[in-house]
Amino acid sequence: MDLLVIGSGMYVQGSTENDYGTIIPGILEAHKKNFINNVCFVSTKNKSSKQCVIKFLSLAKKLKIKLKKNSVKYFPGNGSSLYKLALTKFNPNSVIVATPDHTHFEICKNVILKNKHLLVVKPLVTSYKDAKKLIYYTRGKNRVFQVEFHKRFDEANLILKKFLNEKKLGILKYCTVEYSQKRIIPQKYFKNWSSKSNSFQYLGIHYVDLIYYLTGFVPTKVWAWQQSGYLKKRKINSCDCVQANIEWRKSNLRFNSYIITSWIDPNSSTATSDQKIHFVGDRSKYFSDQKNRGILSTEEGKDARHINPYFTNLFFSEDFYFGGYGIKSILNFFESINNKNKNFKVLNKTFIDSLVTTKVIEAVNQSIKYNGKMINI
Repeated sequence: MDLLVIGSGMYVQGSTENDYGTIIPGILEAHKKNFINNVCFVSTKNKSSKQCVIKFLSLAKKLKIKLKKNSVKYFPGNGSSLYKLALTKFNPNSVIVATPDHTHFEICKNVILKNKHLLVVKPLVTSYKDAKKLIYYTRGKNRVFQVEFHKRFDEANLILKKFLNEKKLGILKYCTVEYSQKRIIPQKYFKNWSSKSNSFQYLGIHYVDLIYYLTGFVPTKVWAWQQSGYLKKRKINSCDCVQANIEWRKSNLRFNSYIITSWIDPNSSTATSDQKIHFVGDRSKYFSDQKNRGILSTEEGKDARHINPYFTNLFFSEDFYFGGYGIKSILNFFESINNKNKNFKVLNKTFIDSLVTTKVIEAVNQSIKYNGKMINI
């Protein structure tokens, strides 16, 4: 297939915090499986699109992947609507959208109406109304539409899912999540659009999707609070921290999750993201430190850092290769497209499930606006 990548940020090609990104490494591993013929990058800035090609070619060389001449290119030009020209002139079979949250609706709408396979980084959109519209546009189209919720592929979370399926925790009582990132993320990498998002919308939504996926419970009520100051003093109109209390129900059972998110961790933190999840039932409890996976690197002249070997990493055996649940999430998209027995209801579950996550995003933002007012979902 021919693939168009819309977006050129840190999740696509990496940054000083992450040398590789996740999307380019995922595409390279898909290339090894002969899923991809040509790749084209497009973004709002010509320079960034070109950098993606340079990164792709250098990593392909490192992985000893032989590419056909001119099979990796960028769509030249600048501007927010350039991707529309790329959709027509490059005319891909499939599209990956990795752009700021608030741009997803319009871009995804155009991709869907062009009848392309679509993978979009989370969240799908930020309003329930827009999610319903996008799902409506997909009706009758025999295409794969997915949201890149990679925590569904994390082995630590899959062990938790196994425990829940086997009733090892018993009746669920509560769940707590702590998820924070270095302040360099909103201040530098997302500087142009972090005021249109917040730490819950960008980070916490991962765990809303994960809780729904793991338990099958449905969110019914939300209370949320925020603290501001640090970012606003630096002319970024976004919350420093958000706490969201969500009630979940299934039949006559219910439990609460408390999701704490922050965008102001010190840049000296040992990892870009600090994540912990804790499930408590009446029989047992489960705790996962998803930052400290047991590897601490202390290099001369560099800050100590925790390495997550299970997300997106460059490994070496006889040759270099990329692995981890970030890569599995990208590969799943291409494997779904190539699935001969296409059950689109199953393949497109993350897209459909986004009706749930966008309801929670809306409710959290509304509750914050009214200082912790309870919002029924």
